[in-house]
Amino acid sequence: MSQTVPFEYQGQPVQFTTAGWINATEIAKRFGRRPNDWILLPSTKEYLDALDRHWSGDTSKSGNGFNGFVRTQRGGSQQGTWLHPKLAVAFARWLDVDFAVWCDLHIDSLLRGEISARQQFDKACQALDDRRGLASAQGRGLAQWRHEKQPLEARVEYWRRELQLSLPLHGADEAHSRLQA
Repeated sequence: MSQTVPFEYQGQPVQFTTAGWINATEIAKRFGRRPNDWILLPSTKEYLDALDRHWSGDTSKSGNGFNGFVRTQRGGSQQGTWLHPKLAVAFARWLDVDFAVWCDLHIDSLLRGEISARQQFDKACQALDDRRGLASAQGRGLAQWRHEKQPLEARVEYWRRELQLSLPLHGADEAHSRLQA
């Protein structure tokens, strides 16, 4: 499997690969179904056989119909049953018609290379979140400085006076002025 691209459908991620394959196991769980139940349907087997015949160019061919259109990944971050883009919409239609339309549009944009807009959006969101976190940290630092500034200045002034009592410091006032700036 190639790199996965998460899209959100109704607030939950749906995993596709950059080649348009969909993680059927993950999405089917949300609809209370299993990919294997769809794959074993006579209409699905018929569709798989037809797709296999036309994809291979041998229209007389009949077989299991799984030739490269259904993949199962065990273990790892991409585990589950993955369906080829040509099967994804038919599978999605079995789950929910609105999800099927959404799925069709996203697969189309993936295959046409329009994913860069999504990636740019995600990148912009990440930059905003990062800067918000930095601003928050800097804001906390500024607030802390407001509370610490006066005691620190008082401490500097105290030790300046102590030094002046023990030693004649000609430049102590100048040093203090530089600290104020």
